[in-house]
Amino acid sequence: MAGSATKDDTDRTTLIIGAGSTLAGALIRQLAAEADGGRIVAISRRPAPTPGAAVHWITCDYSEQHIASTCAKLMTYQGSVQRVYLFNGQLHNTDLLPEKRLEDLSERCLQSILHSNTIVPALWLARLPTLLRGPRHCVVTLLSARVGSINDNQLGGWYSYRMSKAALNMLVKTAAIEYQRRAENVSLMAYHPGTVDTPLSKPFQSRVPEDKLFSPQRAATYLTQCCDGIKPGQSGLYRDWRGEDIAW
Repeated sequence: MAGSATKDDTDRTTLIIGAGSTLAGALIRQLAAEADGGRIVAISRRPAPTPGAAVHWITCDYSEQHIASTCAKLMTYQGSVQRVYLFNGQLHNTDLLPEKRLEDLSERCLQSILHSNTIVPALWLARLPTLLRGPRHCVVTLLSARVGSINDNQLGGWYSYRMSKAALNMLVKTAAIEYQRRAENVSLMAYHPGTVDTPLSKPFQSRVPEDKLFSPQRAATYLTQCCDGIKPGQSGLYRDWRGEDIAW
């Protein structure tokens, strides 16, 4: 039965994809400091920033071929994975900024943002059912954003980012239906972490109230609390850092 204990309930694995991000780093430190945090497997483009026995670090360039080969390596953890976090994504870089008007749209920006925010997470979801299928309840969280909500969009702008997160949300909603058939123990959630003090949000923090700008450590705590509140059978969710549902 989905959600029941395994024969060794202490053998728990947390898989963190996109582990090079600031929020992912805070989550890794939090889990590593917990006595019962279980096994941590981190995946990123670059090697571990501070190698240590607490985290098994795997490098991946996020190409379709490398994602497939990485998932094959991860099969050694089959049946033990309790949490999966996908932190892949971007809002801007040195060459690209969120669009303020239609004329700012470019093919290069659309391709870059959609690839990071939608395509790469989709490729992971496509490869994970076999790894995650089993008796243990597993929560898979994909980092989304409130600006991906179609209902909530009252300001406009940020075309590429909004489109990519709306598409990610549809990915979660649709994949949850298939996972119910192929890996019914898995819950999928698109998650809005709020505004976190990271390089991603740095250029846009001036209008954020001080009490709504979260440190990475605080954001990591909210994230784990939200995941812990998801029960077996719940899936295709779109929630914020308070654990509240967001309108699609």
